[in-house]
Amino acid sequence: MLNNPHATLTDSLERELLSQELDYYNDTPLATFFRWVGAGIKGLQAKLVSVATKASTGLGGARPDTQKATTA
Repeated sequence: MLNNPHATLTDSLERELLSQELDYYNDTPLATFFRWVGAGIKGLQAKLVSVATKASTGLGGARPDTQKATTA
């Protein structure tokens, strides 16, 4: 039917197709998978921020003599 160039979707058929598509995307295993991926990304982001904070804190006291102003 969909290969027929003269076929048209009725409102009820279109609503049914959209309903089935939404059911697929709202399916529990798929939603659980994306929640799991999101939690992993948040955890990775938190670790990166922690490492960057530690690195920048460690660099602050590494060479305090370079912060002195010199006059010509």
